[in-house]
Amino acid sequence: MAELPQFAKSKFIQVNEIDLNDPASVDDPHMTEVPTITTFDRNVSAAALIAELDSNGCAIVEHHVDDARMRQLHAELQPYLDAAPLGRTEFAGRTSRRRNGLLAKSEASCELAIDPLMLAVCDGVLGPHCVNYRLHVTMLVELMPGEVRQEIHRDGEVYPIRHPAPPMTLAAFWAYTEFTEENGATLVAPGSHRWPQERKPEAHELVQAVMPKGSLLLYTSSVWHGSEANRSESVRTGMGLHYSLGWLRQEENQVLSSPPEVARHFPERLQRLIGYDFGGPYLGFVEQGNPIGLLRDGDDGDFARTEPALNAQRETIELIPFGKVSGDG
Repeated sequence: MAELPQFAKSKFIQVNEIDLNDPASVDDPHMTEVPTITTFDRNVSAAALIAELDSNGCAIVEHHVDDARMRQLHAELQPYLDAAPLGRTEFAGRTSRRRNGLLAKSEASCELAIDPLMLAVCDGVLGPHCVNYRLHVTMLVELMPGEVRQEIHRDGEVYPIRHPAPPMTLAAFWAYTEFTEENGATLVAPGSHRWPQERKPEAHELVQAVMPKGSLLLYTSSVWHGSEANRSESVRTGMGLHYSLGWLRQEENQVLSSPPEVARHFPERLQRLIGYDFGGPYLGFVEQGNPIGLLRDGDDGDFARTEPALNAQRETIELIPFGKVSGDG
């Protein structure tokens, strides 16, 4: 997520999907239970992960990707990462390197972006509040030895929404290398997706997402998290393939990162996921038609700016009620 100091002055829109007076919906400030990140094996069901994300805001799936796929990913992406400059801000890490636009650089990352388990989880977490969800951002983050702890943050801070709120985004952070306590495994505050806007985690509420290479860390947009310091002699690299509600602006401009001449070679599911599709009825049309037509020779579309199936699906989604949208407070 980009550094956003101007948000300190923003007025937040309160969404009322989570009842702050319901003990089941928010944390108990008197709880002393040690927080944990539940770890699942690669055979976990999407239903189990959806339930865990609802209750705890985060989860780990160990060894979800095999060694062969990880070797392919490394071969395709490491040259780009090796050529990347060091970060220029404290948030990005001054001894860290980052790369985005991964889909145009790596066939393996394209396959992981449409991983069946991941999309099934998105269906359950993001699907209730949108007709189509989107690939939000692609990034490779390498923490070099000596990198300091990142500022703890919520990914939902890119939107002026007061927390707690329904998931705006779903992070899928893949362990490109092993994540250990020493090399900067991501810090996460389990359960913080239900905390009020003003509450920030204390030290004892943060847990490191220690996991083997090829594993997957999931967390929703209201969860506090950040990279821990790298106190080891080796790099720690994670690959983010994050998703968002289809009616929100994506953090990374996917259509510019993968323009038509590049995206034309992607699987259709990925084409639609990055933005070559309606975001909902009447959202994102091009010349009155579906932007998927840009990738199909001679497809002029139906000039309807929507599709019957989208209109029908729009009637089934859970509406997010907004509270006060103007004035103070």
